[in-house]
Formats: sequence, C-alpha cells, structure tokens
Amino acid sequence: MASASKTDRGKQAQQMVPTISKTINDINLTLIKKIEISEGNKGIGITGCTIMPSEKIFFVDVNNHRLVIHSDNGLFVYEIPVSHFPLDVTYIDENTVAVTHVGEPYQIEIINIVNKDTVNQIKTSNQCYGITNENGRLIYHENGSGIQTADVNSESTATTFVKVDGQHHWNYVTTSKDKIYHTEYESGTITCYTVTGQKVWEYKDESILKYVAGVAVDNDSNVYVVSAGNNSIVVLSPDGKQARRLLAEENGIQYPCGIYFDKERNILMVTNLCGPASLYEVK
Repeated sequence: MASASKTDRGKQAQQMVPTISKTINDINLTLIKKIEISEGNKGIGITGCTIMPSEKIFFVDVNNHRLVIHSDNGLFVYEIPVSHFPLDVTYIDENTVAVTHVGEPYQIEIINIVNKDTVNQIKTSNQCYGITNENGRLIYHENGSGIQTADVNSESTATTFVKVDGQHHWNYVTTSKDKIYHTEYESGTITCYTVTGQKVWEYKDESILKYVAGVAVDNDSNVYVVSAGNNSIVVLSPDGKQARRLLAEENGIQYPCGIYFDKERNILMVTNLCGPASLYEVK
C-alpha cells in the first residue's frame, strides 16, 4: 500500500510540474542539410514550400510553373506542372495540396499529387499569395481583398476574413492553435489575429524586418518571419513584443522567400528565391 501511495504521489507531482516553453532567446538552430533544388528551363524561383507528413518536401517554382518534390534526404523525386505563376502551397491531406497563383486565370488549384491531376479549382477575383490549411478551411491572401477563407471542396464561396484595401503583393499567412498570422511585404509588418478576425498584436521595425514574406510558427507559438530586404530570418515572441535575428547572409540567406516549420520533428525549412533550401533542427 505504501509503495502504491508513493507512486500516486509521484504521478501527481509530475502532473503539477509545468511544461516550460522555449523563448526566442533559448532557440538554437543546427543546420541539417542544404537542398539544391532541381532547376527548370528558366532557372528557379522558389516562392513557397511545405513538408508533407510523409516527409516529402514540396517547393513552388514560379518561374517554371511547377511543383518540385524532393525526398526528406534532399534528393529530387519528381515535378508536377501547374497553371501559370504559382506562388504558395499548403498541405491538405496525404494525397492533396492547394496552390495559389498570381497569374490569370486567377484561382487556387487543388492538386492530387499521386496522379498529378487538378481535382478542383477555386476561382478568385485577383492574385493570391500565401495560403494555409486549417481543418479543411483554406486561408489565403488575395490582392485587393485581404485575408480570405474558402472550403477545400468549394469552387467559389470565398469569404473575407480580414479586409485589406489597396494593392498588396507578396503577403503570406499561416495558422497555429487559435491564431492567424499575416505578413505585409511592402510595410514590413506582421499581424496576429484571432480565428474570428480580431487583431491581437502587430509588429513593425524596419531595422530588423524589411520586405517580409513567408511566416511560420513553432510548438511554443514563437513566430519565424522571412525578412527578404535584410536577407535574414527573424523570430518573434508569442506576444509580438520581442524579436531576434536568427539567420543572416553569413548563414547563406540570400533573398529568402518561403519558410515552413515541421512541428512533428522540430525542423525549420528556409528557401532562398533562387535556392538552395536549408533545413535546421530547432533546439
């Protein structure tokens, strides 16, 4: 009986110990590998990326109108032709991805990556940039409208999530837990919203963020942002009050654009516009 009681007390003590979140000052990156992305006829222009649960890596090549797929060890596997000027990609399920486009006809393509066919097209009224998937709901930035949402299985029932007037190019979005994160390229701003569209915080500092593009979030809600104008990767605290430069030109960052955080393996992927891509273990 005594040993059982000790066991119970031990379990209770373990449950009472809080999980310590990693702050931005605790983050250390270890380079795992650099991936030389297979070039097309017009060089490469990598503007978006994602890692599938199968650990296959998908790159969007805007110059050659294609998705480029590499294995987790960095080797080229195959490519999928898509409509003109694709910009970003998000995972839907093991066999399906969604791709935004900045060329006409304006649309989001839902692509079966097994048979390489387009299985659905969500019509949009303008250029679309960053995209993410939240439980079958696509969230993306559309030029002239702002942050939009649409059902994966729909064709034309997008609704405005956050209205952003005027012409805004190269804006990206991502989601994590109950938050949505949106970057504005020209202003160098990143904004955090609730899932119902209320602004939580906004961060802007031209000395550290200039021409911001891709955005990703880790398991502790730290926010990783691409600063293309400074050739750097910056991490923000979950409350948007602190920032720290993680990677810069001396780390091989040269006009970065896409970024993705693999939460299952704690791996950060960063892509330069003209390659290569870099995979980092986050400790």
